[in-house]
Amino acid sequence: MQTQENNKKRKATKRTRLSLGIQLAAIALVADATTISPVLAAPAASANHAPATDVHNFDVPTLALDQALVLLARQAGVELYLGSNDFTNSYGNPVKGRLSLDAALQTLLANQGVSYSLTGSAERPIIQVQSAPNSTGIQAGDLHPTYVMGMEGKQSRDEKGYNDIYDQDISSVYAGKEQIERYKGAAPADMFKGMLNVYSGDSRNSGALDPNIRGIQGPGRVPLTIDGTEQAITAYRGYMGANNRNYIDPNLIGSIKVLKGPNLERNVYSGIGGAVVASTLNVDDVLKQDQEYGGELKIEGSNNSVSPKLPTLMTGQMPSPGYEYSPIRGYYDHSLYKHPRTSSSNKLLSSDDSAYRLALATRQEKFELLAAYALREKGNHYAGKNKSGFYSSGKQVNGEFDYIPNLATIYKPGDEVPNTSSKMESWLGKAKLKIDENQSLEFGYRDTDALYGEILPSRISFFKPGTTYDAATNGVPQWPLSHVQSKAYNLEYNLKPEGNPWVDFYSNLWMTNTRSDTYSSGGVPNQTTIADPVYRNTALANAKHDRVGLTASNKFKLLDSLDLTLGGSYQHEKLGSNDNYYDPIISDTLRMYPRAGRREEQEYNFKFDWRPVSFAKFEAGMRYSSYWAFDDYLKSAQDKSGVTTQLEETGRQVDYTTRKTLTESEWQADIDRQIANNKVFWDMFDTPESERQEIIDVIKQQTPRVQDTQHKADWASDAKGRYSRDNNPCINGLSAGENIISCSASGNGEGYEKDIKAKHQKDSGWTPSLSATFYTSENGRVYLRYSEAIRYPSMFESTIGFSSSVNPWGLEPEHAHNYEAAYIHNLAGWGGSESADIKLSYYYNTTKNVIERDPQLRFSNLEKQVTSGVEFQGRYDNGRFFTDMSIGHVLKNRVCDENSAVSVSTDGSTPNCVDDGFVGGYLVSMAMPEWTANLGLGARFLDRKLEVGGRAIYYRQHENKFYDNYPNSAMVSYYLNTPMSWDKIITYDAYVNYKLTDDASVELTGTNLSNLYYIDPLTRSAMPAPGRTLKLAFTTTF
Repeated sequence: MQTQENNKKRKATKRTRLSLGIQLAAIALVADATTISPVLAAPAASANHAPATDVHNFDVPTLALDQALVLLARQAGVELYLGSNDFTNSYGNPVKGRLSLDAALQTLLANQGVSYSLTGSAERPIIQVQSAPNSTGIQAGDLHPTYVMGMEGKQSRDEKGYNDIYDQDISSVYAGKEQIERYKGAAPADMFKGMLNVYSGDSRNSGALDPNIRGIQGPGRVPLTIDGTEQAITAYRGYMGANNRNYIDPNLIGSIKVLKGPNLERNVYSGIGGAVVASTLNVDDVLKQDQEYGGELKIEGSNNSVSPKLPTLMTGQMPSPGYEYSPIRGYYDHSLYKHPRTSSSNKLLSSDDSAYRLALATRQEKFELLAAYALREKGNHYAGKNKSGFYSSGKQVNGEFDYIPNLATIYKPGDEVPNTSSKMESWLGKAKLKIDENQSLEFGYRDTDALYGEILPSRISFFKPGTTYDAATNGVPQWPLSHVQSKAYNLEYNLKPEGNPWVDFYSNLWMTNTRSDTYSSGGVPNQTTIADPVYRNTALANAKHDRVGLTASNKFKLLDSLDLTLGGSYQHEKLGSNDNYYDPIISDTLRMYPRAGRREEQEYNFKFDWRPVSFAKFEAGMRYSSYWAFDDYLKSAQDKSGVTTQLEETGRQVDYTTRKTLTESEWQADIDRQIANNKVFWDMFDTPESERQEIIDVIKQQTPRVQDTQHKADWASDAKGRYSRDNNPCINGLSAGENIISCSASGNGEGYEKDIKAKHQKDSGWTPSLSATFYTSENGRVYLRYSEAIRYPSMFESTIGFSSSVNPWGLEPEHAHNYEAAYIHNLAGWGGSESADIKLSYYYNTTKNVIERDPQLRFSNLEKQVTSGVEFQGRYDNGRFFTDMSIGHVLKNRVCDENSAVSVSTDGSTPNCVDDGFVGGYLVSMAMPEWTANLGLGARFLDRKLEVGGRAIYYRQHENKFYDNYPNSAMVSYYLNTPMSWDKIITYDAYVNYKLTDDASVELTGTNLSNLYYIDPLTRSAMPAPGRTLKLAFTTTF
């Protein structure tokens, strides 16, 4: 068990000479203010507590004295308080071996002119250190918490989050409050930058997060929760499919933890790809440890943005005289086209991106209160200026539908990028009632109101100079702003009676309400029809999405070596719209119908944690889950029309041509037949023999020795409408020996009326989770994980509407099988480090029955998706210098489905398994970069008042798999959900943070310092990312 204890005593936090621990230090000193003693005197012991006699393994090299004390305290797992003196210029003596804490301190501090004391209890001692001249007594303000085990507040929360990356036996990444606020960037998706193999789809054209973990993305696959609440809604992206939107205000977020792969982590709602767990600000983010009342004010300003030139909507007006209706007029409406501002308008000092946040809090004996308000207004960003060649090559893969090679000739380097502005206003409130020392009740409220730029990807201008509607002459479209209001409520209850091993209870009752009016319906802002010339806004889609949920768990300590955790969750959601589903005018446009339905899901789980021996531990658990869903729109439409069936084909008509090589006698017979036909005319006109012979010679020369015959046949589907190679005439022929030279299976065959009456869809199932950890040394360990998860069809996949239609045969749930192996090593002390770790991971995931859009544009189950890869994570911090690095490599991303393969190319040229996904589906635009790397560097100066740091982020160039996947690409439709290719991306960010006082700091942050022109990986919209941006932030607490 000693090895496990040493692994638990983790990582000293950055030494922060804030006054968070004044009260803790004062209480400890009041208990024994006279125990300060010279180092060379007898071991110091408190008059009220026995000295700490437990023996620990110490390995402290020669370090600056403050660093050495932090490392020693961490290795012993105790609290450390340092005096206000600067210890950085003194060096401690090395300490190595199994020693008591008292003996280790005496060795470390010998001949240093430093005094120390040990207070607290024998089970939990506290180290206090001061310079010898102050040994006569220590005042409360003289000590500062440098390393405090279990200290509540942002340092403890974020320290634990970063440590969990290496302490927990599951792959994860973490971003604390400082990192989120420093690098929150221009859009919510920028919060994921720097997180290894974590991405967001459509970063610049959604105003939200669409999480992607290790290439797994989509509704229900990677749930995102904020304080345990979920609010995801799917939006239509026209030809580019759909994206799963989680609206989030970075100004309210205190931490983000991403768990990779399905798991049974307590109170975490995990999908087949993992989970994103976000927490909002809390009282400890605002108040110091000793404060009862206080607040925090944060003010920020950035350059590289400009207020958008918004168009004028003409809703309700009549067209001007002479107006002539055209089907495409609304799509190229000149009132929507604006000329972007150029780089000359991008001023260093601008007021078009500003933000502030005010948070007030109180901490009392029986309750805590928090109120926060945040506002950010940001204009359209300017694109980068450098290395745009990849985006201006003009080398299109498949005609005009490949936008990227001409992107930089339309959205020019350094120019304004329309439809990228945002205004986000949020309120946050929390009230915590401390019922007694063992239980609490906390209510949370969150309200975010967002206006942001958005345009359907297919309406982004892609007409190069010299063509009709070219950008140089007409400008590019700037659409009106979308509007989303999202509210969340939650009520948390905690009960943990001291000394009761059977009760450690948590519950969270929550609700979210989302109201959105987004430019995602498929129509246009100023639309007229032949039937009604009045302008109407058919581009705006309304949605109302409400969720109610409950999460609960209890942890039982059955034995000293065995724990049992029971948990469960419930969620009910309802989706609707205020739009008129049956408007006959709108039905004449390309506007898609909104979705409406109800869905419910629940799960119950248990997990055993068993530690039978000191060198190994095991986890084993299972999850039972179930769901039902109902399509309210389909039910309403069927009630209105009385139609509850649709024609479904049982097969397709195949037209094919066979070729036969004629025998000599067959060829001669064909010639003789032609000669006989001509002889009638020769005799009639008395044609000379010489001319007859010439004609005969021509007949022989032109008569082919092969014979082509046209055929028709039926290609039958199976009972679920799926097709296979086995009975495809284009691949296998109708009988042995046929030589098929051309084949087409595009014709419709026989069909029947299938009942599609709206009904409850439901399913359920069990999945296991297993983990084994083996300690290879005192600081190293290996873990092996196997976990399964089921994902049921989401609301989007359970209802009829935009982007894809419901499969009349129903859908099977996705079933994921995930393997992971990792080696972790704690290198603390190496190179004088306070904390140092490395982790190497390998993952192999197979998801069966993947729900995907098929070539017929309806949901279906693909056979499987297989992904695998390796990841490296590491960090080092010696107090002065710190760094972290992560590298990811994708080994495999293969999608297999015979039905899709033979439907895409009926001649059989497309293999059953392709890279990334099948064209026209959603998976193909979810494929992450094959290589990615993140490197962070930093240093602290002036007694840690000044911190300078930066990071570099690398993504390998996207390789378009179009030609590899589809040898006969002429048969493939390329424009549906075309994957956007990106060039090699290397961005550089940096910051300088200076603490003016203990209560105020100023920070300058620069992002994309090389001013690179690029698009984000996984984007569905051809929109360049922001160029070089500088942000100045001032933070003060009071």
